[in-house]
Amino acid sequence: MLHFNELFRLCYNISMDNKAYLDQIAVKGKVKSGPGISPFIIKLIAAGLIVLITLFIVGSVISGSNSKTTQVYERVYLRITTLTDSKSPIVVYKDKVKDSTLRSYTDSFISSLKSTSNTLANLTDSIGIDAKKISKAVTDEETANTDDLTSSFEQAVLTGTLDRTLATKVAYQVNILLLYEQQARAKTPNAQFAQLLDNSIKDLTTLQEQFQKYNEGK
Repeated sequence: MLHFNELFRLCYNISMDNKAYLDQIAVKGKVKSGPGISPFIIKLIAAGLIVLITLFIVGSVISGSNSKTTQVYERVYLRITTLTDSKSPIVVYKDKVKDSTLRSYTDSFISSLKSTSNTLANLTDSIGIDAKKISKAVTDEETANTDDLTSSFEQAVLTGTLDRTLATKVAYQVNILLLYEQQARAKTPNAQFAQLLDNSIKDLTTLQEQFQKYNEGK
């Protein structure tokens, strides 16, 4: 049998072990219940980040969209002003063609563009065009178009095919400008610009039919 002192010591040790165990649990409990970021705050922060990211994406999309719309307007503006310039290849070579009908159609094309250009010059500010700061992509495109016309007409003079070449090239200019104006018309909220485009599109559509019939008859 256990001596009374040994029994007391055993009970005491068991009691101390239990107390140590309970103290450990208490410490863990205090750590878990200590100060920290609540789930609500975490959700709030996450929601804020999502809103900021969304606003950034939307802003980028709007900015890109506005830039593309401006380029559509710039294409119309620069193509018209370049084709009606006194140094334009079409203006320079149109009087050298032999066919009077072709000269008449080409003169009508240039005359229509000049009328559109005069009105468009007063609308540039309201539609966001800065004539002195046309985007590089549009100016490069226009330079390439002018170079192509000049080269084609120069070669046509040497080969005696100016009438046929000019008829084909002017018909293409009518078609591509008509496309540019239709794109601009679909985007613009400006009533004056829309009316100007409607009038020009009507004229160009008539010229498109005339040049098509002329080229088909040759």
